[in-house]
Amino acid sequence: MAKSGVATQKRSMTRKRLIIIGILTGTVILFVLFSPYGVVTRFALEGDIEALKGDIQALRMTSDSLRSIVRRLETDTTEIERLARERFGYVRQGEEVYVITRDSTE
Repeated sequence: MAKSGVATQKRSMTRKRLIIIGILTGTVILFVLFSPYGVVTRFALEGDIEALKGDIQALRMTSDSLRSIVRRLETDTTEIERLARERFGYVRQGEEVYVITRDSTE
């Protein structure tokens, strides 16, 4: 009878150890997946990085375009004149301006 009591006690200890190991393993797995430095967070951040790279590329293109416009305005007097005529309605001395209005019924 003593042997069966020891065997039961060993099984009970083994079961407790397995439960503790299972809980610890589960905790580690949850931490690796869902912690601030975990796999799920990493995938989300990688998606954000790709979106930001696209934004940076678009902004670089806009910046290059604006630099080109500035360069033209600094060097080309005809470009300045064109913009002054378009935006502010400037005319040269002696020129006649014709205003074309559209009929609102069309």
